[in-house]
Amino acid sequence: MLHRFTKNMTLAALALTLTALTSCEDQVIDLQPINKVSDLTAFETPERCELAIIGAYDAAQCGIYNGSYARGYPFGAASIMQGEMRGEDMNLTAVFYDVTYSASYTTSTANNQYYWEASFECINRLNTVMNGIKTAVEGGVLTAEAGNAYVGELLFLRALTYHSLLTHFSLPYNVPGNNNYGLPLYLTAFNTPVEIEEGLKIGRATVEETYAQVLKDLDEAETLFTSNDRNKVNVISRASKGAVIALKTRVYLHKRDWEGVKKEAAKLTNGAAAPFSSPIGGYELTASPETPFTSYSNNTESIFSIENNVDDNGSVNGAMSAMMSARTGGRAIVTSSPTLYNSKFWLGDDKRRNLLLYRESDQYYFCDKYQNPTTREEYAPIIRYAEVLLNYAEAALRSGDKNLALEMLNAVRNRSLADPATQAYKASDFATDKAFMGAILWERRIEFHGEGRRWEDIHRLATDDLLPSGGIPAKIEYSNARGKGAFVVNGEVKEEWYSASRRFIPYTDKRFVWPIPVNDIIRNPTLAGQQNAGW
Repeated sequence: MLHRFTKNMTLAALALTLTALTSCEDQVIDLQPINKVSDLTAFETPERCELAIIGAYDAAQCGIYNGSYARGYPFGAASIMQGEMRGEDMNLTAVFYDVTYSASYTTSTANNQYYWEASFECINRLNTVMNGIKTAVEGGVLTAEAGNAYVGELLFLRALTYHSLLTHFSLPYNVPGNNNYGLPLYLTAFNTPVEIEEGLKIGRATVEETYAQVLKDLDEAETLFTSNDRNKVNVISRASKGAVIALKTRVYLHKRDWEGVKKEAAKLTNGAAAPFSSPIGGYELTASPETPFTSYSNNTESIFSIENNVDDNGSVNGAMSAMMSARTGGRAIVTSSPTLYNSKFWLGDDKRRNLLLYRESDQYYFCDKYQNPTTREEYAPIIRYAEVLLNYAEAALRSGDKNLALEMLNAVRNRSLADPATQAYKASDFATDKAFMGAILWERRIEFHGEGRRWEDIHRLATDDLLPSGGIPAKIEYSNARGKGAFVVNGEVKEEWYSASRRFIPYTDKRFVWPIPVNDIIRNPTLAGQQNAGW
């Protein structure tokens, strides 16, 4: 029988509503029944402290969306779907995500509005639980070691949430414009009228200050875990020291701090030559590229994922499999794109092509990483060991260590090749650093297809010195390529397939960053004067 836990609905400065620690959503697995636990009693036993931590993960998995908790905002599904729909490697068969796909959003569009609101709801929940855990330690309910580990998990989630918000609502690090607005830094809970009044005075920090806070949270979190092992509870869907370090490699990559990436990634690798494995957490690539998705709850490669289950997921209107899958029960709204399938960098016998599903009726391929459209129970992949290695490869190349970059790149790519002995990259394959970087970036597109990473790379590479993305890419119109035999290994991507209304948008256009939702502009006088430029 499904155990239930109710979800906190405190929205801090974004919704300015008072609630108890727990209120709305039910249906979260592995929890004992609990109803309306007050702030005063929520942390008075170790068991209740554990429930509060699980509730914090629940806020990251499925937050507010139009008055309900059933779309997977921010990380249960939405971060993946929005990350793909802002890019070009997946196409759209219906109008469902068209405001994102076409960049036609406004200050009141649901997708960006609830991404913002659910994220800050999550942050306030994390801060609320963090306060409670610290009080429990002070009162002897928890040991210092147990309390520290809990706080480490919460700091990881807060850093993850802030960084995700940065990629949608702010310009990239060191890209001038938009008054250098980062995000409002809410580092304490806002659950009383006095606290909310103080929260309303907090304006947006700079991009640099927001990144500094993200890394401060992660650095502190790393010190709070006394064990190098994975979290003993739900090893993939609960953060541990390895997850903290892995996320730092991503954040430093976005900062273009190559030495920072290398320093952190080195903690999770065992030298400079394959095969790579991590002395922290025991992470390593699975033998097959399919395993992290077919065995999403138990594999060596998934460092951190957000748990979904049959009773608590992004729903038929939001879950990854519901949106992407062409299997029975899937809605097949989000497809793979010829821009990726036809790339010369994706060999025809690459094993990752097994994670695509062809539908003859429209002669289109669909991402098949999420294979349970009727139950929608697959975990949302947030960071895998493959990303750590590719982050390391990029940072190594950009800092001049081409040998290390080649080892890291081949480690990820080779496990998917039919014959690595003859198909692996060689140094002589790349005449320039630009060509080498192109191979790394295409490898990221192939490896993380359907995992929401595409927009993050487009965003951080807006003004890159080697291969700038330049802005939001042009998009293919599904109906223009449907039934045209568009998917051909190493084939042409025809101009006629592209949408006349979804052309390239430069990063200097206001649409490159999402606007702060109108609800917050109305509710919060400080943010009202700090809207993103042009909105």
